[in-house]
Amino acid sequence: MKYLFKTLIIFTAIFVILKCLLFLFDTGHEITYNVGNFKIKETLNTKNNNNYYFELTHEKFKINFQINKNYNKDEKIIKKIEYKNIDGYQCLLPIFKNDNLLTDAMCLKNNEITYAHNLNNQKINNYLKSLEKYGYDKNNYKDNASAIKLSNTQTIYKDNFLENHYIAMETYKGLNLFNGNENTIKIFDNDVYTKPISYFTDKYYIVADYTQNYNFKIFHVINIINGKQIDIRSYDDISFDSYIEGAVGTDVYLFDKENAKQYKISIKDESVVEFNDKNNLQTYNGKWEDMTLSDAINGKLFNNYYTNDIKGYDKVDKVGNYYYMYKKENDYYKVYRADIQNKKIKTYLFNTTNINSVIYLDDAIYYQNKNTFYYYNNQGERKVITNTELEFNNDLNFGVYKK
Repeated sequence: MKYLFKTLIIFTAIFVILKCLLFLFDTGHEITYNVGNFKIKETLNTKNNNNYYFELTHEKFKINFQINKNYNKDEKIIKKIEYKNIDGYQCLLPIFKNDNLLTDAMCLKNNEITYAHNLNNQKINNYLKSLEKYGYDKNNYKDNASAIKLSNTQTIYKDNFLENHYIAMETYKGLNLFNGNENTIKIFDNDVYTKPISYFTDKYYIVADYTQNYNFKIFHVINIINGKQIDIRSYDDISFDSYIEGAVGTDVYLFDKENAKQYKISIKDESVVEFNDKNNLQTYNGKWEDMTLSDAINGKLFNNYYTNDIKGYDKVDKVGNYYYMYKKENDYYKVYRADIQNKKIKTYLFNTTNINSVIYLDDAIYYQNKNTFYYYNNQGERKVITNTELEFNNDLNFGVYKK
């Protein structure tokens, strides 16, 4: 009897261990189920931040979206779908396990999804009112932060600051840091109105020594978390007729047009080395590629999110499981997002007036629209900083790091 009891315990332990191992190494699932009149294809990818992707098929249309939520690898997490056809819009709100609302109501028309908070339609507003019984509140997607005026030109919206997001804004003498406690970093004694040789990457800001006239040897580097500064020295004289091409991690790449040299500034190693001469230039588009001298002289920049999967837009970035598409309209760009699993259906997000201002972080996208910097996440768009100097000088840069 004791032998059988011990054997049972051993087999039970082995079963539990195997079950735990299967859970740990399970990379997700792909299942199909029905909720009301919707057929749902649910895909979980645990290798990518517990990303759930959904494709909802109705007899009249198909809609797709994804969420980032840890449900411990559970299946069939959509429990109810509220749906209504309103003025040609197919509007729906998915309700998830534990009665969670993880996305705004979505309205589809002509293969374009618009979140309900971006629509000004009385019939849709009446529909949203009917969703309040599930805890839905359209005001949750509006920006109600109070403005705090720091100076004659600068206003912040501290209520909107995200936890562990460290924000920096260039000034004429240095940087303003916003990470719970506002901090001003002075780099230069005199105002420098344009600093083309400056860049944000990772948690660092790097800028050339603008106290010099024609050439320089020193790069000033600021840690935007703690404000600490280091100086990195080059053995070569670098011309101010140079530009920063981009960065890969904390390595920043610069092209000196006057001397036709490409440099790598390693913040980690605190070094400046010649990366390539004019006969062996390279650029970075997700991978290293050869570049002509003509392209370098014309100011070719790195594109860390390069893709040619989608045509017909002014710019397309591929970031994780999403495509971000930029389409010029008048003096701004409309920004859309599409899942890589379904490029045909796009979701309108926001407008930006500076296509090069966009910063992609895990849970937010930062961008500039006129003289204000915003971020966009699942709660809609939120103001961060307004700087009226941007009305006269669009060379003031903005950086964010998530710790």
